[in-house]
Amino acid sequence: RRIIPKGIIPVYSIYSTARKLSSNIGNDTSDAAAAVQVAPGITIQTALNDAVKALERKLVPEPEESALHLLSHALDLSWENGHRELRVCLPSTSNSMLANQLMSEEQSNTFQSLLGRRINLEPLQYIIGQWDFHDLVGLKIKEPMLCPRPETEELVEFVLEEVSELIRNRGSTNERIRILDVGCGTGAIGLAIANRYRDEVQVLALDVLPDAVELSNDNAKRFFANNAGEKKGHKLNTIYKAILCSADDYTNTQEGERYKMGFDIVVSNPPYIPTKDMTTLSEDVSRYESDKALCGGDDGLDIIRHIVKRLPEWTTGNCWLEVDDSHPSLIADWLSPGSLESARFGVECVSTYKDFCGRDRFVKLRVL
Repeated sequence: RRIIPKGIIPVYSIYSTARKLSSNIGNDTSDAAAAVQVAPGITIQTALNDAVKALERKLVPEPEESALHLLSHALDLSWENGHRELRVCLPSTSNSMLANQLMSEEQSNTFQSLLGRRINLEPLQYIIGQWDFHDLVGLKIKEPMLCPRPETEELVEFVLEEVSELIRNRGSTNERIRILDVGCGTGAIGLAIANRYRDEVQVLALDVLPDAVELSNDNAKRFFANNAGEKKGHKLNTIYKAILCSADDYTNTQEGERYKMGFDIVVSNPPYIPTKDMTTLSEDVSRYESDKALCGGDDGLDIIRHIVKRLPEWTTGNCWLEVDDSHPSLIADWLSPGSLESARFGVECVSTYKDFCGRDRFVKLRVL
């Protein structure tokens, strides 16, 4: 799996200084590209080290990792190992065959263009068009959908533990465990869960952005179209399907039995950033990623309230949420066991968890 440096995929709770530092970075890609020249005929080693220095001068986060991934992409090296193979070219004393290979004109032009985009703080995932997430190698990424964050892999692990327990306890039935993913974006969460238990689960994913629904379903085809489940006669929709629908609209209270309910688990990484914090986001987030996928209203809880309202209709089980680090304590008070609000919604907060950075990040809810 790809090691994800913190600076390449921003964690929303860390409002970096990139916005302040970007005053010397123009919005025009051609101007940014002019900040670094990649001449045809230079060695790969020279191109790589010059790129690292150029990115450092422009205060781009993780300049070394950015240069490695972009050069690998420009050289059309393998997705899994290309950036690792290039790492041997970083020491100026390296005398490897790859380090001494000369850049063609096409490779030089491509690399310079990619560097220009990165200097403009465009996320690496958008430039390359894919990234690894959990056990998914080469998940397609497209602007303005959120670039999957490393802490969201922890959310996936919580759900996988519960899926494993449900499988152990379900007995001899072959019925799939049904999971609802609210706000799917690239499809990362639901696809990672389905990837682990592709013959055991069925994921339905919701999003309000048509591009997100299309991208999620494209990623599902990429990972599951030729899997073992297909050979057993299962259709792709048996494993994963994304549809255009909001959390609040996924209900049968208005139009009869339009949607199938009875999910075993609900999971969501909803828009959760409070409005007041949107202006503090680093520019690589605020300039490129969708506000609809980021902002959760005044206190960041707008979509979470919709989810809580619909939970008893969706499931009799648990719901796992990734939230802003200000939310776990608020949700724990709001839906504390035995409280009037918990009784009113039929939902209680079971527990909260920290992410790998030690920040309050995850909430487990249970339907009463």
